[in-house]
Amino acid sequence: MPKNESCSNCEPKPITVTQYKDGQWAVHPDIVSIEIPVTFHFNDTSHTLWAWPEYLEDLVAGHALLDLGGGSAKTTVEKIGEYEYNVTLCDAIENELDPGKLHGAEMLGAMAKFIDEEGQWHGTGCFHRAGAYDAKTHTMLHRTEDIGRHNCIDRLAGWASRTETPLSGLVLMVSARVTASLCAKAIRAGYKFIISRSAVTSASIAMAQEHDITLIGFARDQEKRFTVFHDLQTPRVLT
Repeated sequence: MPKNESCSNCEPKPITVTQYKDGQWAVHPDIVSIEIPVTFHFNDTSHTLWAWPEYLEDLVAGHALLDLGGGSAKTTVEKIGEYEYNVTLCDAIENELDPGKLHGAEMLGAMAKFIDEEGQWHGTGCFHRAGAYDAKTHTMLHRTEDIGRHNCIDRLAGWASRTETPLSGLVLMVSARVTASLCAKAIRAGYKFIISRSAVTSASIAMAQEHDITLIGFARDQEKRFTVFHDLQTPRVLT
């Protein structure tokens, strides 16, 4: 991980809430996630993201790469103020690998571990997560969390840029639904294999068909099921 400048501000905020449950009102303590504005400068323009305040260097680098035309490349990130950064592109990263194949049982087991691992979700119920899984070594190489599901994909892209890891050779696992915007961002990152614990949309299926992306939804180990919405003629999902 890069040096974390913001860890002291990452603890959930304690509050007092009034809750209605089972026909009764009650006042009790609760916690909510911290969300802060992050500013970064890229190609002579300034941009603001709202995010959980940790590992922000990866977030701003990934957003510059995936949403501002940076592509797949090394970046340098300079902290210039509190929650303010400069992002600069460096050399391109080769990103044309194949992610390999997964047996259904391994997919469900990997998704279960990905979802169940302790993280920011536990306590606030506010976070999404995304992970880059290596089907060849059967390991999760990196996992990210944020309030926004798009931020999670950005953070993975920033990690890949920092470590010079081609995302095309990995499987993207997400907790969130795969909409058109999320699928398009994943494709720009280079992924060819996407697995979601949640639903997918008709637009994301059309994108998967157009770009030959393997797209899996409703991957839920407790229910022992997943749905293949698109796979190649030479499938990546093995029975």
